[in-house]
Amino acid sequence: MFYLESSTKAKLIDIDVLSQKNRPPDSNPGVKLVFSAEMPNGALSMLDGYLLGMLYTKQAGGAEQQGLDGVEPITDKPNLTKIGQKLGRFSWDGEQTGCTLTFDFGLGGKSDIVLGDVKVDSLHITPKEGGTTTWSWACEIADVREADFGKLATFKSRDVQLLLALPDVQQDSIE
Repeated sequence: MFYLESSTKAKLIDIDVLSQKNRPPDSNPGVKLVFSAEMPNGALSMLDGYLLGMLYTKQAGGAEQQGLDGVEPITDKPNLTKIGQKLGRFSWDGEQTGCTLTFDFGLGGKSDIVLGDVKVDSLHITPKEGGTTTWSWACEIADVREADFGKLATFKSRDVQLLLALPDVQQDSIE
């Protein structure tokens, strides 16, 4: 499952208006938002515990790269494996529904834009040398208030801070 539990810098790549046929005249439109973000390769573990080891290694042959004093390394596996070098950008199949997408402005509460019942799909990942990965994904929201829609349109091609929460799943206790 893909999620962003802490505020993460992402770029809003594209925004598309979605409309249903025979939509009631007073209903809000839907929107599809496409994002891209640079994340450490450790984030791969949220999808599958084996991805990091498959795509990255401690060193790719030769001497180990020296770190800089006072600079925290991104990862202990910065180099691409042969699979990582050959694979390049790949898709991660599946979709998640019922998520909550929050545009975090750092002030909390009313200043944030919180969108519920979000469908997340079209996840693509590009592993890169040095321990970073580029992630891109789409979020579809069926009902966006007019005020929020206007704000979202101003974010196109800009960096935003996001949170993406998985749906709350209520499990009934069996007695």
